[in-house]
Amino acid sequence: MTEDENNFRGNPHHLTKLLEAVKKEDIGLWNSYVRKNGSSFRARLAGADLSGLSMPEIRLDGADLTDADLSLSNLSRANLSNARLRGCVLINTNLSGARLNHTDFTNADLKKAKMTNVRARAAIFNSANLSEAIMDGADLSKSTMSGAAVTGISRSGARMKVRVKVKSSSGGSSGNHEGPEKLQSREISRDYRPWIKAREEEDERKSLRKKKEELEAEKAKVQLERKLGRRKPLFNRVK
Repeated sequence: MTEDENNFRGNPHHLTKLLEAVKKEDIGLWNSYVRKNGSSFRARLAGADLSGLSMPEIRLDGADLTDADLSLSNLSRANLSNARLRGCVLINTNLSGARLNHTDFTNADLKKAKMTNVRARAAIFNSANLSEAIMDGADLSKSTMSGAAVTGISRSGARMKVRVKVKSSSGGSSGNHEGPEKLQSREISRDYRPWIKAREEEDERKSLRKKKEELEAEKAKVQLERKLGRRKPLFNRVK
């Protein structure tokens, strides 16, 4: 990965520190650097090319990643809360389990991004490309998706109370007649309750535990019968 001087508008020292940690395969070095700089530290990485890098559990909360390229990167369980990712490229990026609360994804390209179990409360996805993104189990409460492309997204078990305005592909105003590619502005308000799935899983676990206990009881009974069968009689038989 090389720094693109034409696009990079951040702090070169921040980028160097981050790349050193990635090269050594130790994101803890970067996270330690963030902690040492105090709670007011904000990484400035606007326009950086970070595509294809492995950065699980990285701390980029409050960072400026405007127009950065993070496609194909591993950002699983990363902290990106309050970060600016406006215009950021996140195609096929792994964001599973990441913290994205109040993160700004305006105009970002998140096509086919893996966002399972993310916490993205009050995140901004206005005009973002979310087509084919995987959002199973995501918490998107109070997020906004005005003008976002949401075709083919997977959101099983997701918690979504968001306002989505999908623009017409023709660019003009759409009337009451809506074609397959001319979607008028709409509101999607849906609250998926993951506790239903959790309850089903708990019932299944209880059933398995019961079967296991029954098998163990039966095994103990057989062992006891065998043990009693081998015991010598307490009294000799009188002839």
